[in-house]
Amino acid sequence: MQDEVTSKERNLKESLIKDIHDVDSLLQLGEIYYSSGRQQLAKICFSKILGISNDSSLKEKSRILLFKSELDIQTNQNKDQPVPEFLDLLIKELLDHSGNDYYYNIDMEYFELMSVPAFNDYIVVNTENEKREILKHLQGIIELFYHLEDQPSRDLLLKVLSFRILSNKKVKLPLNTNEYWAQRQTLKKLIHSNETIKTKYHGWNLPLFDLRTVSYDLQLFTPSIGISATFMDRQYEYNKIVPAIKAREADVVIDAGGCFGDTALYFANEVGENGHVYTIEFIPSNIEIMTKNLDLNENLKQRITIVGCPLWNVSNERLYYMDQGAASSVTFSKTDETNGVASTISIDDLVKQRNIPKIDFIKMDIEGAEMNALKGAIQSIKTFRPKLAIAIYHQIEDFANVVDFIAELNLGYKFHLGHYTISAQETILFAVPK
Repeated sequence: MQDEVTSKERNLKESLIKDIHDVDSLLQLGEIYYSSGRQQLAKICFSKILGISNDSSLKEKSRILLFKSELDIQTNQNKDQPVPEFLDLLIKELLDHSGNDYYYNIDMEYFELMSVPAFNDYIVVNTENEKREILKHLQGIIELFYHLEDQPSRDLLLKVLSFRILSNKKVKLPLNTNEYWAQRQTLKKLIHSNETIKTKYHGWNLPLFDLRTVSYDLQLFTPSIGISATFMDRQYEYNKIVPAIKAREADVVIDAGGCFGDTALYFANEVGENGHVYTIEFIPSNIEIMTKNLDLNENLKQRITIVGCPLWNVSNERLYYMDQGAASSVTFSKTDETNGVASTISIDDLVKQRNIPKIDFIKMDIEGAEMNALKGAIQSIKTFRPKLAIAIYHQIEDFANVVDFIAELNLGYKFHLGHYTISAQETILFAVPK
C-alpha cells in the first residue's frame, strides 16, 4: 500500500512539473501531504488552489483542508515535520514563482549583439522541450541535487530548473540584480580604443579592453559580456566555500573551449609564471582572434599553448566543421555546409604527447561534447585528481550524466554549482577532490 502511495505521489509531482497549475494534481498532492503529516507543504498546495481555481466546490474543499493544516501546525509545534525531499522543494519553488509575470527579464545587450529587437520581450526558453528533458532525466537530476555539498548550490539548482520549466516570464535568476547591471555598465570605461575586430559570429565587432584598472594586467578583443563573466564574475571560480575552487599559482590548466582566448588569458594570469595553460580551440577564425589577443599580452602568452584539435573520448577521429566563429557546427560526416576538417584528441593522449607532468584544473565548455571529453580524460583524472569546472547547460542530460560519471570514478570528489548569466546559459558544475 505504501508503495502505491509513493508511486502516486511521484506521478503527481511529475504532472505538476508539466503543468504547475493542474489543480486536480495540486489537490491530490496536498491531501497526501496532509495525511502524511507534511502540513507546511500541504498549505502551499491548498493556498495555490484558492488563488487560481474557479471551481467553488474545489475551493471550499481546499479552504477546509488549509484550515485543518494550519490548525495542526499551530497546535502540534512539538511534532517533527518530515524533511522535504528534492521534488517537494522543486514543486514549492515552481509554486512560489508561478504567479509572477516579469517584463523584459532578458539581457538586452546580448539581444543587441545578436541583432534581435529586445522590445518584443521574448520568452527565451522552450519550456515544453525543457520539461520533457527534465522529466526524462529526472532521477539523475535528483542524484545531482543530493551530490551537491552546500546549500547555495542546491538552492541554485532549484532556481535554474524552475527557470527552464517556467521561463524568464516567471523566474529571475540570482545574477539579475542592480549591482550586476551597474558592473556591466562600468565595463564600457575599460574599452581601450576605437579599434575593433569583426567576427564570423553574427558579425560582432569586438572592442579592445584594457583590464589594468580592474586588477588584470592584460588587454584583449572580446565582447563585454565575456569580460563580465570571465573576469568580473569569475565564471570558473567557485568562491562560496573556503578555500575557493579555482586555478592557483603554478597550476597546469586544461582550458577546453578557448574561443577568443579570454579564458586562456584569465587562467594564465591566475597560475603565474610557474604555471601553464593548454587551451583547446580548433576553429580557424577563433584561433585567429585568440592569436591576436595572446600577442597583445607577451608575458601571459609564454604560459599558454594552443592545442588546435577538438576534444573527444578518442584521438584521431575525423571531424568536419563549418567555421562560423563561436557558432560553428561540427559533424562526423562531410556535408555541403562543412568547409573544414580536424582530427580529435583525448586529454589522456594530449598528456602523453606533450609530456605534461601534472594537471591541476580542467575547465570544459565545448558545446555539449563535455561528456565525451571527460571519457577521454579518465586516466588523467585518476592520476592527477584535478579540480574540475564543467559546463552542463548545453543539454539537460548533462545535469545528470556529468556528476554521475565523475562520482562513479570513486575519487572522493565534492560537487558545487555555479551559474553566470540571467538566462539558461553558463551553468557550471565544480568538482574538487577531498
